Amino acid sequence: MSDDSTSRWSTRQLLPPTLVFLAALLATVALASPMILAPQLSRISLDTNLVATGASTQPVETFDRCSLDRPTAAMLPPRRLVRSQRVVAVRPADRRVATLQAGTIIRRDEPSSTGCTDPTLVASLDRVTVDRVTGAPHGDSGVQTDSTRPAAVLTGRDGITYLFAPGTASRGHRFFDPVTRRSVPLKPIGRDTVNGRPVIRLRADIPDTNLAALPDADPRDRLTKPGVWFGWPGGEITADAHQHGSYTLWVDEQSGLIVDAEIAVRRDYRAGERRLTELDAVFRYDAKTRKSLAAAARTQARPAWLAGRIVPLVAVFGAVAAIAVAVWVGRRSSPAP
Repeated sequence: MSDDSTSRWSTRQLLPPTLVFLAALLATVALASPMILAPQLSRISLDTNLVATGASTQPVETFDRCSLDRPTAAMLPPRRLVRSQRVVAVRPADRRVATLQAGTIIRRDEPSSTGCTDPTLVASLDRVTVDRVTGAPHGDSGVQTDSTRPAAVLTGRDGITYLFAPGTASRGHRFFDPVTRRSVPLKPIGRDTVNGRPVIRLRADIPDTNLAALPDADPRDRLTKPGVWFGWPGGEITADAHQHGSYTLWVDEQSGLIVDAEIAVRRDYRAGERRLTELDAVFRYDAKTRKSLAAAARTQARPAWLAGRIVPLVAVFGAVAAIAVAVWVGRRSSPAP
């Protein structure tokens, strides 16, 4: 029978193979983390809750809705306009898709009121389900411009509206404007930095669209009044609301978040070549919004960045150190010749 002292392995004998196993494990982590873990983390977050506010770059005249009940149309004196938007992730959602609900309001910068003196000029509620990896719309969506009416169902929606999937902003997307329901190309126009975050600048030009001609259009997008009310010659005239504009977006590529934006909107009622302007403004995100969104981008990008860069480096250094220690211990354990 063999002696117990010779059949048992000492700690010094066990340490080298254990360290080699640890080195192999760390090498596997170094390979798997950027290839498997990082892509899993590079998805649209289910915790998305973004608030953006921007003011018009100058005071703007707007259509006086109270004049609808008066003999002639009128405009309100110039005031700053404020565009506010909140985007939140809601259900349904899973590892493949996320549903984004966005409320957008354009209002005159003045105290709240009711009826025709309500400073709210434009309000919409948009709900869209998107692929968490590509950011592309998934299935039908709906947009509501009047709380008293059901949302209009949008089929075949094509394009990004509120955010991009991480790492995809430079891949040639289209942009979808929920008000005009237009899908247009997003054109890269340069690179920049916003609050320390490297961004790509993209621009979408929205062509003129007759809002009254859209399916399930808001009844307020069509006015029928005597010509004298518009200040135009003729008898009864029907004028449709038209809108066009542009979006310039500063997109954080790592997180996919839009951290700054300049939005131009022109909206007027038209009958042939004659037009009555409702609003014509250019909005730009304010400094507080840019700071908040840049911080959100930094937070959302960090897990994928750690998994894609830091974890592999630490794992490689750990594997090399484990092998070095294993070799050193092995040599120390070898009997002298």
